[in-house]
Amino acid sequence: MIVTETQTNSGRNVVATALRVLVVLETVVFAIAALLHAGVPVPVGIAEPVIIPAAIVEGLITLFFALSAYALFTRSAWAWPTATFAHAFAAAGILLGITALALGAGPTSGANYIYHRVMLVVATAALVLLFMPIGRAALGRAYSK
Repeated sequence: MIVTETQTNSGRNVVATALRVLVVLETVVFAIAALLHAGVPVPVGIAEPVIIPAAIVEGLITLFFALSAYALFTRSAWAWPTATFAHAFAAAGILLGITALALGAGPTSGANYIYHRVMLVVATAALVLLFMPIGRAALGRAYSK
């Protein structure tokens, strides 16, 4: 099978669009989590215990994802490093949260347990995609030879 330039560009566009949508969704999810952990009532049908350190980390993750979304939507030259950093920071923050809760550092809930694991899988999968050739190419970051 011969792959044409149009098919290659189409694949890159699909990946870039998927990353844009994903980062916006991640921004919203982490913003809601930050608000809930700060004690702000959010009408999403769940309540979480107030955990200020979690709210701070989730707020930073929200900020980094929002910056990443801006870079992705404006097709900035710094879109790839920003998206990569945001996902790596999110994964580290999630692992910190999982570890802290496992050590009994704060109250938890079933929703919080699921949230940590799902978002860790999402952040890790996004990092894998960002480091794959198609992910790098989609954001204008080709491997150097």
